[in-house]
Amino acid sequence: MRKILLLSLTSLLFSSNSLWAQVDAHFTQYYAYPLWLNPAFTGAIDGNWRVTANYRRQLPGIASPLITQGLSGDIVLPKNFGLGLTLLNQVTGDGSYHNTNGYMSASYQVHLTQYKILIGGFQIGMLNRRIDPAKLQFGNQFNPVTGYDPTIPSNELFTNQSATSFDGSVGLMYFDGNPSKSINPFIGVSLYHPTEPNSRFLSGANDNKVPVRYSLHGGIRFQLGARAELIPHAVYLQQGNANELAGGLVCNLKIEEGKELIVGSTYRLHDAIAPNIGLHVNGLTIGFSYDINISQMKTVSSSNGGYELSISFTNQKKTPDTRFICPRL
Repeated sequence: MRKILLLSLTSLLFSSNSLWAQVDAHFTQYYAYPLWLNPAFTGAIDGNWRVTANYRRQLPGIASPLITQGLSGDIVLPKNFGLGLTLLNQVTGDGSYHNTNGYMSASYQVHLTQYKILIGGFQIGMLNRRIDPAKLQFGNQFNPVTGYDPTIPSNELFTNQSATSFDGSVGLMYFDGNPSKSINPFIGVSLYHPTEPNSRFLSGANDNKVPVRYSLHGGIRFQLGARAELIPHAVYLQQGNANELAGGLVCNLKIEEGKELIVGSTYRLHDAIAPNIGLHVNGLTIGFSYDINISQMKTVSSSNGGYELSISFTNQKKTPDTRFICPRL
């Protein structure tokens, strides 16, 4: 069964011509890796600078799980500008496939009122996809009696084993950061891969492009007295012929000044339920989530969809600016 699943994943990644599946990484804690969700998050922090790191191990029960690692940093500049950098790498457990992305991002804030803020951002950079055909298994290499046989030729002709393309993204975000209000909404839209860069491996493949990724995300922060915040949130992603709808609830419980316990759960439609827990101590936030698979793959994965760890540190201002409350989840 594991070999069949590995074959299915390989076919999804490398089938030629008309396949337009989702190829970008996705995170259960999507709000914890903001520059991958929307470039408008660049510099949208209640501090001077921020560094985030994310690690996701997807379907760990199969022979070659997909591992995603992300690292980003952004800084607040004078006159409402922000600047950032994000790096992301996806790799299969056997090392047969790598998807690496690197982007510089910039943003600008427009203060519609003292607290109502509209932010526009963009990213420019490169994406690279690499494969090692020697580590892949193809359908015509399976013997119906003995199973996979590496001595059987795959008959697949790879014109390239690496494809590098120029890439970018744009996004907008709005939020109301009025600290005197008990309800603070936020919403954003973003567009990734607007030029649909080529990512051609197979000979004769004329349509091997990275499809555009659209996203719509938002939520509301409810202030429940002096010691608790409740934040319902949701995101919709569309890329090629794949889409994802996820939503959840986060509760921030104040332990003492500068310390918060974070508990919640996220539901990804027809895919997984993911409880999460975290801790916020001054500028440091650590989060952990675990996907319980409820899709058709739950038998193969034993309902183990994977786990994810996020770490973020924000250098806080010595003198807090009460005019700006970032849309932190």
